[in-house]
Amino acid sequence: MAQRIKAIYEDGVLRPLSPLELPEHSQVEIDIHQVASATNSLAHRDQVNQVLVKAGLSLPSIDTTARAATQLSPERREELARLFSAGGPVSELISEDREGR
Repeated sequence: MAQRIKAIYEDGVLRPLSPLELPEHSQVEIDIHQVASATNSLAHRDQVNQVLVKAGLSLPSIDTTARAATQLSPERREELARLFSAGGPVSELISEDREGR
């Protein structure tokens, strides 16, 4: 009977990640194929994200370089703080809006 399982290599021992359908003390033959390792986990995460986006199950993530390019300057932050702080706390704005209805 052939089975395909995933295992993790820890402290010199292969540890299956799921139960094996084998009698105790069975001898087995193992072919090793390394899958995504810690060194390429970011690449693997990107690959999984791309597949999910193509399948319509996720939205595209923002590239970190694009995110850095769109960060606000300290001056722009101050300007926005002045613009949006003039109205007082949001809770008061909500209360005022509800009273007007």
